[in-house]
Amino acid sequence: MTTPVIDSSLKTRIKGALIFGVLVLGALYFGGIPFILLMGVATAIGVYEWGKMVLTDKKYRIPLMLFGICYIGISTGLMIWLRIDSAYRLYNMLTLLLIVWVSDISAYFSGRAIGGPKLAPKISPKKTWAGFVGSSVGSGIVAAGLACPDTLTKFHVETIGHMSPLQYAAMGFVLAMFGQAGDLFISIFKRRYGVKDTGAIIPGHGGVLDRIDALLLVALVFGTIVVLFK
Repeated sequence: MTTPVIDSSLKTRIKGALIFGVLVLGALYFGGIPFILLMGVATAIGVYEWGKMVLTDKKYRIPLMLFGICYIGISTGLMIWLRIDSAYRLYNMLTLLLIVWVSDISAYFSGRAIGGPKLAPKISPKKTWAGFVGSSVGSGIVAAGLACPDTLTKFHVETIGHMSPLQYAAMGFVLAMFGQAGDLFISIFKRRYGVKDTGAIIPGHGGVLDRIDALLLVALVFGTIVVLFK
């Protein structure tokens, strides 16, 4: 009986995710200054990586640079607000992160296991429709779990707008779609400027912008939902 072999790229990806995940979860748990500093560093690196791409564009570099600063800055600013000032701060921020992380993991494994038609072959050749659906299903299940009465009672928290587990599942399902859209959005620019990765700071994942591309758009949508139900 042979032992399954995990390819080296997956091992590197898992290692990078663990290092990045521990750093983020540590800052998330402590909140306050550690979290603000983490978000500040992520914003600065993300803007730098964005600038490396778009400032090569002689025609639109200034508008694109300003757009990137606003897009990244507002998204990370909302995440700081969610963790520091929103109701049930840690719970809300964990909900956002888990939806995005599970979306990414589910898309990766369902896409590899099922394969099939490509989602956007000219923008991101590895993405499939199976991965797109799988990401939403995974995020929906996790969101429903976060909204279960036992979870809410144990941690003394409430869902946004007192939503039910089914409503949270629907929210997670849709937010995962925004995550995939956010990923493709950054990929459009990488393709346009001939960039494989925006950086190389995270092993197996590329740059900070490669890692938070989905999170940026989902944070804008999720943060807006929290504000509306405030």
